[in-house]
Amino acid sequence: MLESETGFIMVTSPTQTVGYEVKSELTKVKHNHPMLSLDKTKSIDDIVKFLGNQDGICMAKMDGLTCSLRYVNGELVSAETRGDGEIGEDILHCAKTIKNIPLKIECLDEIIVDGEVIISYDDFEKINETLPEDKRYKHPRNLASGSIRQLDSSVAAQRNMQFVAWKLVKGSDNNSFSERLKFVAKLGFTIVAHGHIRKNDGKCVIEAIVDQLKNMAKDVGYPIDGCVFGYDDIAYGESLGATGHHLRSQMAFKFYDELYPTRLQYIDWTIGKSSQLTPTAVFESVEIDGTDVTRASLHNISIIKNLGLTKGCTINVFKANQIIPQIDSCENDGNGEIEIPSRCPICASDTVIKKDNGSEVLMCINPNCAGKKLAEFVHFVSRKCMNIDGLSEATLEKLISLGYINDFRSVYRLSKFHDQLIKVGGMGPKSVEKLLLAIEKSRNVRLENFIAALGIPNIGLSAAKTIATKFNNSFNDWIDAYTHGFHWDTLDDFGETMANNIDEYLEYNIMAVIKLADEMNFILPEKHSVNDNTFDGKVLCVTGKLNHFTRDSINEKIAALGAKAVGSVSKKTDYLITNEASGSSKYKKAVELGVPIITEEEFLSMCYNKID
Repeated sequence: MLESETGFIMVTSPTQTVGYEVKSELTKVKHNHPMLSLDKTKSIDDIVKFLGNQDGICMAKMDGLTCSLRYVNGELVSAETRGDGEIGEDILHCAKTIKNIPLKIECLDEIIVDGEVIISYDDFEKINETLPEDKRYKHPRNLASGSIRQLDSSVAAQRNMQFVAWKLVKGSDNNSFSERLKFVAKLGFTIVAHGHIRKNDGKCVIEAIVDQLKNMAKDVGYPIDGCVFGYDDIAYGESLGATGHHLRSQMAFKFYDELYPTRLQYIDWTIGKSSQLTPTAVFESVEIDGTDVTRASLHNISIIKNLGLTKGCTINVFKANQIIPQIDSCENDGNGEIEIPSRCPICASDTVIKKDNGSEVLMCINPNCAGKKLAEFVHFVSRKCMNIDGLSEATLEKLISLGYINDFRSVYRLSKFHDQLIKVGGMGPKSVEKLLLAIEKSRNVRLENFIAALGIPNIGLSAAKTIATKFNNSFNDWIDAYTHGFHWDTLDDFGETMANNIDEYLEYNIMAVIKLADEMNFILPEKHSVNDNTFDGKVLCVTGKLNHFTRDSINEKIAALGAKAVGSVSKKTDYLITNEASGSSKYKKAVELGVPIITEEEFLSMCYNKID
C-alpha cells in the first residue's frame, strides 16, 4: 500500500475509519488528570491583571463538549467526556467516527490531548432541518453533546462532528504552551485558533486579538462563546496550582453568560416579613459550574410576565456573577398561563397585586398571617440580628402555633413556659435549657443588631450600623432623634424610601420597640487599635464570590480596620472589592465613577498586619 511505503497517512483515509458499535450504556471512567473548570470574567481589565508581566496565549473558547483523547504506542485507546472534572463517560466508540480525530499517530510516547467536540453552524442548521420541529436543537453545543454521547456510533457518524484540540496534557517536555500546540498540529490534529500576547502588551492588543479570533470563528462557522487566556510558560502556570473548582493557570473571557436549558416544574410562593409573596421557579435539575441547580427566584409578578413563563415551558438558566441562579428567557412550548394565587398559600387569606417601584408584587392582606409572622421571627433570631441559637424555623413554627410567642418581646418571656416546653416534641430538658441560655445570652446586644432585627423594610445590618454609629450606639439617643423629627436621609447612603420606612415603622411600633429594648443590655462595639491602616475611615463595598471570607466576616474585617462596609457603590465609595469583574451593576458603577477596584487578595495584602 502507498501508506505503508511512504509512511504518510491522512486522517480522512479509509484505513482510518472503523466499523460502528452499539453500546447498552455509557461507562463512567475516572480521568487520568483533573479536568477542572476555568475562572470566568467579562472584563478585559481582569485579563490584563491576570496576565501581568507574563507572555500569554489567547485561544478561541469553543462552545461544544469537552473531551480528552489518549494514545498509547500511537493508537487511540480512550476518549472521555469532561463530566464533573474527575469522572467522565467513555465515548471512544463515537469519537472514532469523527473524521478529524486520527486513530493512529506517528508517536510512540503516551499522548493525552484535551479539546472540544463541536458541530459547525452550517452543519447544525442542515441537521436541524431534517428533524421534526419539536425535536430540533437550540444550539450547536446541545447537538454536539447529544451526538458524541450516542449509544449507537452510526448515529454519531452522521452528525459531521469535529474535534478541535486546545491542550497537550502529556507527550512533550516543551515548556511553551504554544509550541506544544504546534506539536499537536504536526500529529494531525485540528488545533484551536489562537494568538500570542507578549509581556505587558496591554488592553488594546488583547482586545484586537479577541476581535481577530471572533472573526476567524465566524468565517469557518465555529461556535465560540469567549476566549481562554493562559500563560505560555507552562511551569509557571502549574506552579500557581488550582482551587477545587478551577485552574489558576488560565482564565476564560466570556462574551455572555452561558445559558442552560431545563424544564419548569412549578412556581413556589413564599411569604416574607413584609407580607410580600415571592415567586420562585422550581425546575428540573441542571448542572451549572459544578453545582446542581433546581430553583431561581423570580422576585415578583412583573418578571414572570416579562419572561413570558408558561406551565411546563423550557427555561434558560444562568448564574448571575457565577453565583445567583436566574432565568434569562423561555421557549414557547408550555401548556397554559402561570396562575397567580388569589389566596395566600400560608393562611388562605385573600391576596392583592400592588405596584412597588414600577413592578407588580403579590401581597397577603392578612396582617397576622402565620407565614409573615414566622418570617419576622426567623429574621429576628438570625445570626446577623439577635443571634439566638436553637430557634430554628421549625422550632419557631411550633412555638407560634402553641401561642408561646406572639411578638419579639415574648421570646424573652419563654422561661415561664419551661415545663411545657420540655414536653414539646423534639425538644426535651437539655435542649430547652440550652435554648433559654441562648436567649439570655442574646440580651447582650449591639444597637446595630437590635435595629436590624426589627425588620424595618430596607434597613439591614449595614444601614443599622450607620444609625448606631450616628447616635453613639445609644438606644435612647436614637429614639430621641425620632421623636424630634430627625431627617434620616441625611445619613450616608440613606434615601427617601429608607427614611420614610423608619418613620412609618416607629410611628406604629414605638411602644413595642421601647418595651423590647427594656429587655436588652446594649453593649458597645469593640474598639480596635489601628496602626498605619490604608482603610481607616474609608468606605468599602464588596460584591461577588469570596475565597477567604464569608460576606459577614469580610464586613467584620472592614469594621475592624476602622472602615465602613456599604451595600452599594456611590461617589463616597473609596474601594470596590471583587474577585470577578463579570459585568455586575456594582462593577459597572465603580468603573463609571472611577472608584478603585481591588480583588480580595489585594485587600488582604493591603490590610495585612494592620490591626493590633
